[in-house]
Amino acid sequence: MNFRKLISLFILSLALALSACDSPEQAPVEGAAPEMAEQTQAVKESEKPVTETSELASVEESVSDDAEAAADDAIELTAPTAATEATNWKYSEGTHFRRLTTSQGTSSAPDKIEVAEMFWYGCGHCADFEPILNAWMKQVAADVSVVKIPVIWSPTHQIHGRIMYTAEVLGVLDKIHPATYESIHQKGVLLTTDEEIVALFAAAGVDEATFREAYGSFGVTSALKRAENLARRYGIRSTPVVVVNGKYVVERSENVPSGAVQLQVTDELIERERRER
Repeated sequence: MNFRKLISLFILSLALALSACDSPEQAPVEGAAPEMAEQTQAVKESEKPVTETSELASVEESVSDDAEAAADDAIELTAPTAATEATNWKYSEGTHFRRLTTSQGTSSAPDKIEVAEMFWYGCGHCADFEPILNAWMKQVAADVSVVKIPVIWSPTHQIHGRIMYTAEVLGVLDKIHPATYESIHQKGVLLTTDEEIVALFAAAGVDEATFREAYGSFGVTSALKRAENLARRYGIRSTPVVVVNGKYVVERSENVPSGAVQLQVTDELIERERRER
């Protein structure tokens, strides 16, 4: 066998071996560049002149063994593997979401995958996100729990957060939540004074005495402190943000430009959580 034919056979066997390492359907995996560099170096090394007969025989035997191994691997990897499917995701960490270093506790049942919306009533993007989120919530699976957590960054954020938790305690959140967005963004009533907030709850059928008792209660105050603590641990710096199971944070960015895309990323992260169970 002449030298040129030997090198051609070696490169062909190497190509077969490389093609057996990946499923054709598998997306490129981050970190593959160093492996490609090593493979390129291996090809370069193989192109060095071989002068000794014994070295030629050794290379020829190695090429034959590698070709057989590649054929065996190709047979074994014909069917998709679980590892291949697990890495074939559309969205990636660092580009479409970030993963918290330490998973945080959730308020949902252990058998539920929690999706938390971090929001502020005064945020225009949150107001625009609300109908998109509501439509999405209607089609989520039974193993998903959706919760709302107000951000607490200033006295105004605290007032608005207290409105939400007061409505939750009184069982009128389904009325107060949309009414609060409407008041701020459509009517121009900012809901930062007692009179404005009392009127908001009165329109939902809650008398002033009942409202005030709940508004200043220990339970509402505790909920506010928990929300503030969660926003700090999640590293929330903008709204609206979606947090999946206390582990993944989906924020608006160049790669996640809208609420619709946020929820597409969220859907995939929910599926990742299911597969880890």
